[in-house]
Amino acid sequence: MLERLRDAFRALRALRAFEAAQRRAALADGHPIEAPKAGAAEADEGALAATLRECTDLLVAWDIQLKDPERGLIDFSHEREGEVVYLCYLLGEDDLRYWHRVEDGFAGRQPL
Repeated sequence: MLERLRDAFRALRALRAFEAAQRRAALADGHPIEAPKAGAAEADEGALAATLRECTDLLVAWDIQLKDPERGLIDFSHEREGEVVYLCYLLGEDDLRYWHRVEDGFAGRQPL
């Protein structure tokens, strides 16, 4: 699911950057920008946005905080020695191996 989320996030960002570049090029050429038409790019954008919503809704339902969609970084609450901390997972890690204090964030990750 984190891979789907990351891929949709990257694709949506790339699509929006491409569309912005097209608008800038049209303005630089002195050609007016036409009103958007229903087409493949808009359908792709809608599908990508739906994937992002679906994935983030699942994370919220599971009480998981998405910290960085591009890196696949998530945190979720855990009690460790009487203190509420976050267990921390980064896409690509083979197992859940890190935690950090709430105030320390990713920079304060420590092995379990």
